[in-house]
Amino acid sequence: MQPAAPLAILFVDLNAYFASVEQQVRPELRGRPIVVAPVNVDTTCCIASSYEARPFGIKTGTPVGEAKKLCPEVIVVHARPKLYVEHHHMILEAADTVLPVEEVESVDEFRCRLMGAERNRPEAVRLALAMKKAIRHRVGNFLRCSIGIAPNRLLAKVGTNLQKPDGLVVIEAGELPQRLHQMKLTDFPGIAKGVERRLNAHGITTTEQLCALSAREMENAWGSVVGRHWWHMLRGDDIPAAPTARRTIGHQHILPPSHRTRERAYTVAVRLLAKAATRLRRLEHWTERLTVRVTYFDAPRWKTTVTLPLTQDTLVMLAALRKMWAVSPTRARPLQVAVRLHRLTHARHVEDPLFPADRKRQLLLGAMDTINERFGFDAVYPGSMHNAKDTAPMRIAFGKPPDLTLPDLCEDDQRKAL
Repeated sequence: MQPAAPLAILFVDLNAYFASVEQQVRPELRGRPIVVAPVNVDTTCCIASSYEARPFGIKTGTPVGEAKKLCPEVIVVHARPKLYVEHHHMILEAADTVLPVEEVESVDEFRCRLMGAERNRPEAVRLALAMKKAIRHRVGNFLRCSIGIAPNRLLAKVGTNLQKPDGLVVIEAGELPQRLHQMKLTDFPGIAKGVERRLNAHGITTTEQLCALSAREMENAWGSVVGRHWWHMLRGDDIPAAPTARRTIGHQHILPPSHRTRERAYTVAVRLLAKAATRLRRLEHWTERLTVRVTYFDAPRWKTTVTLPLTQDTLVMLAALRKMWAVSPTRARPLQVAVRLHRLTHARHVEDPLFPADRKRQLLLGAMDTINERFGFDAVYPGSMHNAKDTAPMRIAFGKPPDLTLPDLCEDDQRKAL
């Protein structure tokens, strides 16, 4: 029999993060039910809710209008992504005083690796308590976190969800897999509705049934080697994360009432695409495909995709967008605009431009990015974006937080965020 796997990962999950940051910097919000939303209109959704709002049934994704009905006293706070990213970096600095941060999972999640004597339960718990203390003292008392400690990253992340807020859960290999049996399949990160349906089709409806499968049976249930990896992780094995390649770069934005016309929505699409193109160059990628999607109040969603020449050029992308928009619905009232660049290729796999004019164009793009990085995202911009300068500010996706050194907020956006 192999010895039980030691504790290896300490995973930190900030509780109700956006709402907690707002309560930290605005004392008048403390102890009150609040929600954070991109805009304070009833048709948008809450992107965070404080623990005081949750007993009323308000959670992430609840429409703002419904939140107001569930709790008439709820306070709607306009989202300030730049503030949340700044606090994210402050939290990482605090964490580093206790343990080196191995990987940032998202703006409110990160993990650390335990080494040597740190893998013993008493020492791991001591470090977790020191982590909580460092975040409170260096960043703020209202920034609580749940910490999971386990033999691998999956189980450590599971641990953060077992006790909230301000929890501390240790899952040891000797308890596995029995300790997991009471969980629903969708309680596991990585098992969303689609994977659950696949498992159900194989007769697996409970975690106990899942854990009873052999490695081969689990691989068959997943339809790939991923299932075998799950078999090992559910038993405490520390499987290295598979390397991932960036697949898409995109932005989306719920339109404010003033931009819910076809013409004004187009200017927002231009701004979103210009931001995506800047990120594309910053991340040293090229693209061959552009997708535009518009959601309407009173019509079916419109979506179209075009193939581009392999490019990093904002103006090439905007020319394609202009042609795409020409055939968009003319009478429908738009609610949301999204753009996505895909079929990406890293710059190391792209030949340098052959012709002098193309090389000059690349130098021009680099100069524009340098100017905007130094003086703000809107220092140099396409004229077609002029009427949308004040829209589509920084947003925080579910993956890595935005890079604050990447121009994203114009000056008007920053003033609104204060």
